[in-house]
Amino acid sequence: MSALEPAPDQTEPDAPAGEVETNWKSEARKWEARAKENADAAKRLAELEEAAKSEDQKRAERIAELEATVAEYQTRDQIAAWKAEVAKATGVPAEVLAGSTKEDIEAHAATLKPLIVPADGKKGAIGPYVPSEGTGEGALPLNGDPLERALRTKLGIA
Repeated sequence: MSALEPAPDQTEPDAPAGEVETNWKSEARKWEARAKENADAAKRLAELEEAAKSEDQKRAERIAELEATVAEYQTRDQIAAWKAEVAKATGVPAEVLAGSTKEDIEAHAATLKPLIVPADGKKGAIGPYVPSEGTGEGALPLNGDPLERALRTKLGIA
């Protein structure tokens, strides 16, 4: 027997006399039913408040909603204009630029610019670019097979 286990003759004390144990499932069901009733009442209250609004209040809400939509479109157009301006100045395509302010867009363009390979594939190109490849003496023709030609020469086959 370990020191943490109670002795066999000791039992846990029962609930004090006179107190009744709580049935938690029934309590949960009771509160769930009350919550549903309150949700229905809140929905009805919202409907009544909407019906009680005057025409002026409804118009004011609609105007506020439309103004928010217009502001969203204007913001989107302004960001597109900034992206076009930065793209023209930096050479980074506007569709890859991100940001919500001109400064953010410029910072993103500065980050992307070194990663862009020029279209001519020369200065600053990433990859196996060798400027003098194929122009020197002894350059092999592109369509010839030098191994086959060497074997034919060695074996005396024309």
